[in-house]
Amino acid sequence: MKRITCFILLACLASLSSLAQTKESILKESEPIPVFEKKFYWGASWNQYWGIIKGTDLPETYFAKPCIGFNLRTEYYILPFLGVGVGAGFQQRGTGVINPDNYGGAFTHPWEEPMYDADSTYRERRRFKTWEFPVTVHLRLPITEGLRLSASAGVAFMPVTGVTNYFLSVEDGYHKITDLSSNYLTRDVSYQLSIGPDINAGQSCILQAHFIYTRGTKNVYQSGTGNGNLTTYGFRVSCMFWTK
Repeated sequence: MKRITCFILLACLASLSSLAQTKESILKESEPIPVFEKKFYWGASWNQYWGIIKGTDLPETYFAKPCIGFNLRTEYYILPFLGVGVGAGFQQRGTGVINPDNYGGAFTHPWEEPMYDADSTYRERRRFKTWEFPVTVHLRLPITEGLRLSASAGVAFMPVTGVTNYFLSVEDGYHKITDLSSNYLTRDVSYQLSIGPDINAGQSCILQAHFIYTRGTKNVYQSGTGNGNLTTYGFRVSCMFWTK
């Protein structure tokens, strides 16, 4: 009888131990993985760049103009600090064109009216409509809890769907618009660099605010003697979510 009782007690203890281990395993599996230890992220970005054509023997004098765009992006981290990313989106590029100030501005001779078209100083814009498909490698380093410093480098494939010249008329709003697509390249490949903070936004997403720089590798001109590259620099703000 004592042996049976001891056997029952041992069986009960073994069952309790097994249940405790199972409970610990279930609780461990249910614990949320820290946001920066997740592997796959997806989201979208809003891009505020400034664009300009840089190069040698340029046929015109340029200045940087605002360029907006957006991307859908994914990132996969092989290790917590090392990952790869791909994306797709629309990005405006281009440049502003500086032309001679023939009139001297409205405040130079306010009593005179120009007898010719108003000068185009800082009025002319060259707008490139591009799609971009970036492929990048990411490095992410810890700063504090909930904050990482992230940097990426890679290339972006860029079909150019059109180039339009805008001559802005602030006097009456009737801008002169000219299609110049045949004068410029139809596709390009740029290298892309970015750096900035990755912020844990309340366990709901990662908020990225990155400085980004891109520069094309092909001559932007289809004709003429100029040798220039499409260049952009600015900021990209992204919301990146994750899958369980």
